[in-house]
Amino acid sequence: MLLGRLGLAIAAGLVGAVGCGFLLAAADMRLGAMFSPAVAAAILGAGLAVLAAILLWVGRRGRRARDLTPEDVALAALGLVARSVRTAPEKALIAALVAGVLSEWLGKVEKRKEEAANRRA
Repeated sequence: MLLGRLGLAIAAGLVGAVGCGFLLAAADMRLGAMFSPAVAAAILGAGLAVLAAILLWVGRRGRRARDLTPEDVALAALGLVARSVRTAPEKALIAALVAGVLSEWLGKVEKRKEEAANRRA
């Protein structure tokens, strides 16, 4: 019975991955109609890198005793896209911009949490 459930879980994961692939293809076609293909790919790549960084951040929060800093999240995002942007400087620029914006936003969120904690104390 365990193998049957495992098989179904694997099949569901594969079907979900294929579905996500089609969604990404549709998004690429739509963005490709609005921008050049390189810009469309860079936008999708940056969006996926941000999503991966957020998932990594959430996943690590449960395993670590300490919370990740915004700089850790930004470095993780840059590390995830480093391999794919070596050949295209425009993608590297967009990824760095997204990582910087993410780091600033997370820093503001962390600062607000600290201020709220100080007000309560």
